Amino acid sequence: MPTAPDIKSEDYYKVLGVDRSASDGEIAKAYKKLALKYHPDKNPDNKEQAEEQFKVITEAYEVLHDAEKRKAYDQFGKGGLQGGAGGMPGGGVSFQQADEIFKAFFGGNDPFSAFFGGDDDMGPFGGRGGPGGRPRVVFQNGMGGGMGGMPGGMGFPGGMGFDMGGMGPMGGMGGFPGMGKGGGKSRAPPPPHAIPAHTVVVIRGLAKAAEHNGKSGKIVSWDSGKGRYEVEIDNDSTLSLKPQNLTQQCRVKLVGIEAQPELNGKSGQILSFDGEKGRYAIRLNERLASGRDAVGLQPANVVLPKDTRVTVQGLSKEEFNGLMGQITNVHDDASRYEVACQNGKTIKIKFENVLC
Repeated sequence: MPTAPDIKSEDYYKVLGVDRSASDGEIAKAYKKLALKYHPDKNPDNKEQAEEQFKVITEAYEVLHDAEKRKAYDQFGKGGLQGGAGGMPGGGVSFQQADEIFKAFFGGNDPFSAFFGGDDDMGPFGGRGGPGGRPRVVFQNGMGGGMGGMPGGMGFPGGMGFDMGGMGPMGGMGGFPGMGKGGGKSRAPPPPHAIPAHTVVVIRGLAKAAEHNGKSGKIVSWDSGKGRYEVEIDNDSTLSLKPQNLTQQCRVKLVGIEAQPELNGKSGQILSFDGEKGRYAIRLNERLASGRDAVGLQPANVVLPKDTRVTVQGLSKEEFNGLMGQITNVHDDASRYEVACQNGKTIKIKFENVLC
């Protein structure tokens, strides 16, 4: 049975107040309710505490809504989340990361400012702006009325009213993301073959900006027109990078290692890829008897999880090499993946023929 949320708990399920068997929809619903309640913009009189609570809630959601991270957490707890809880370097999530996840949840819109543009101290409706020049927005549950439903959105029961800094409550909104009739447009979702937003990546192989090689970043978006990802680094700058200049920090299983059979069956996380040597650097989840906890392995000895986004390489059919795709199935017995490519075709290829 679901329980009341306990933000002070070390258990992500208890933080959100959901069962360990909760569906993705139940997790999303719990996150939405809590994130709106504890967002600092809704708690201007207790902003510092609300910010910490908001980060905890978002960290729990970031782990539990991701099938791979949730599986690792269920098996090993927070210790199974390499690179920090939620897959964020250094552990936990920063407020900036939490706020971006919050906005992405609502289709790229900030629900506190989706309808109210402008950066002036005075809000667009005459009320004085809140922090950062935004209008102060106070949610009031249970308000009647509402703006048109938002495609694919998550409707707020009864709508949610707004108190616009002295304007008085407005009618509620039907839900996010996207806008109903007359509303603005949200960012289009990425294609299935593109790396999802918020995925942690490592930069490699840059010639003109080599100082960025080895840095960790986070996917912001995919630009189909340019064929590049927008990647945020250092929390304050963004780079536009090609897929071949990024490596995802995936969780992997090791197989087929004849020279070091003791490694077979072990799991770890990819740290980077050396293009010259054609090897991943992998941090093992458990240290070896020798005390070593990192190894370098070729793609043929690494099993990526289902749904990983990859780039195809090394095939005799040249038209497939360089294509982006998504792993739709993993055949361990045949050492092959099924990959749905960006050209609409699905191919069955060896482990060695993809890079993440």
